[in-house]
Amino acid sequence: MSDEPITAPEADPAERISTLEAELAREREAASEYMRKWQLSQADFANFRRRTEQGGARQMRLEVARAMGPVLAALDTFERAFQTLPVTLRALSWIDGMSLIHMQLHAALEAAGIREMETLPGDAFDPARHESIGEVDAADVTPGHVAVVAQRGYLVEADVLRPALVQLARAAPAQAVKEDAVENS
Repeated sequence: MSDEPITAPEADPAERISTLEAELAREREAASEYMRKWQLSQADFANFRRRTEQGGARQMRLEVARAMGPVLAALDTFERAFQTLPVTLRALSWIDGMSLIHMQLHAALEAAGIREMETLPGDAFDPARHESIGEVDAADVTPGHVAVVAQRGYLVEADVLRPALVQLARAAPAQAVKEDAVENS
């Protein structure tokens, strides 16, 4: 007996090459799959980073806007004062100074990304942008639409910082009776 281990007979070299080529193809496919998954992970991470940065920047703008919120009350007071200012006092130089302060407050809001919401009489009521504080008779405005803007609303980008306070047009009594009759029919 010999001390050499018993070995299996060598397989056909062509068969061995075929087996190795098939194994190489599987490994290449697996490597391609790993690469594809890695690339997707990289893209997902880049998107996550971008969304996080955008969210942080947006959050920062909202925080600045909230901090500037009390300025809105001062602007409202200036605007009410200017609306009730008698004509005889408009020529006084200190009124010009107050007007300058009013303009500076508006500029500070704009610098913080805060802008006035465009709300006009006749606009459709939007509960996301308007807050109704009552109804008034308004013959020239469609019932349920904005008749009076009592206080301006403000936006930070597309977000409402403060809704506009509005009064809605009330349905005319004759029209209300007709609507009740139609509803009861």
